[in-house]
Amino acid sequence: MKTLRGSLILSALFFFTAGPAGAQDVPSCEEFRCQFQQRLETECPCDAQPNHGQYVSCVAHIVNALVDEGLPTNCKGKLTKCAARSVCGKQARGFATCTTFEYGTCVANDGLPSTCDTDPTIECTVDTDCVASSRCKTTRHVDRCVEDGGAVNLAPTCCSNCVTPP
Repeated sequence: MKTLRGSLILSALFFFTAGPAGAQDVPSCEEFRCQFQQRLETECPCDAQPNHGQYVSCVAHIVNALVDEGLPTNCKGKLTKCAARSVCGKQARGFATCTTFEYGTCVANDGLPSTCDTDPTIECTVDTDCVASSRCKTTRHVDRCVEDGGAVNLAPTCCSNCVTPP
């Protein structure tokens, strides 16, 4: 009986620690996000969407296709949520993305170049050189975005972009 129990425990340990075969070959969520972004641009171009609902439906089809191609399920919601929060299909109604900033302070350094209090490796001349944080959101009030010191973005979403290496 002890031998059987020991064998079961060893088998269970091997099963749970070995992991699935070929697990190293599974692309990361980030790699899928970049594929997703490329497919969005070709299959669901933002400016060609008649309304936001049809855009989100198109996005769902791409996400489901990526799931069939191996997209981990914990990535599915992140991709869909990001696209759903875009202004695609809403631009004609005045929606845009707006980025607002919080700034640190530009500090003088006794004869040395001034640096930011948030990151002393950044040289500055004014406080707006010292971006402490930024926040992107969709808005229907573009004028309010600018009045609040924000910047209206050209991108239709606040999702980060994939940059292809040169």
